[in-house]
Amino acid sequence: MSDTTGRKSLLPTRKWWAALITALTAVLINWVQAGHVTKEILIALIGVVSQAAVAYLVPNESTPGGVPVRR
Repeated sequence: MSDTTGRKSLLPTRKWWAALITALTAVLINWVQAGHVTKEILIALIGVVSQAAVAYLVPNESTPGGVPVRR
């Protein structure tokens, strides 16, 4: 039997975290190579933040209910 109660957890999924960490790592590598913050790095960072927000707000159809609530 499933451990979910039908309530959605506000915690992001592991897939969301994996995508966010990958994107932030790419921005950090770009920043290190540039040696300082440039306009392009800021644009990439804004893209990462907006992608993370949209991915968090849009439900994942393959996992109804999101992350199971721990009891």
